[in-house]
Amino acid sequence: MFCTVPRNHAVRTAQAPEAEVWRLIRAVSHTPDAMAACHQIAVDSGLPLAPLRALLVLPLDEPVTMRELARRLGCDNSYVTSLVDALEKRGLAGREQHPTDRRVKVIVLTGQGRDLAERAQIADAAAPAVFDRLTEQELVTLRDLLAKLLP
Repeated sequence: MFCTVPRNHAVRTAQAPEAEVWRLIRAVSHTPDAMAACHQIAVDSGLPLAPLRALLVLPLDEPVTMRELARRLGCDNSYVTSLVDALEKRGLAGREQHPTDRRVKVIVLTGQGRDLAERAQIADAAAPAVFDRLTEQELVTLRDLLAKLLP
């Protein structure tokens, strides 16, 4: 998938401090250490990374609409169809009628799907070992600074 920059968006140069911060954040979050647990779950389950990513954002205990899953993943509704197809094929999720709107389908995890989703969500939430290099105060400061970037 290609990223596009809106026409009216000022592109920051690589020398800009925010570009360097973003490069460092991506470097930390994409280290083999940070991605190892989810990668291992993909290997163990034989599930491709795209449907595994869907399991990372699906609620464990309640159905979610296809549109909501697309929103959580930041993708088109049509793409979600193929992800749910892959989950259904492996017996991890199913589509059901929305309880109050017959036009809407919801995704419901099976028992096996719930177990794998929970395992993936726990693995994804675990901080990589590189954070051990920071003191408690540095972690609090980093958390607070990053929180300021959220809407």
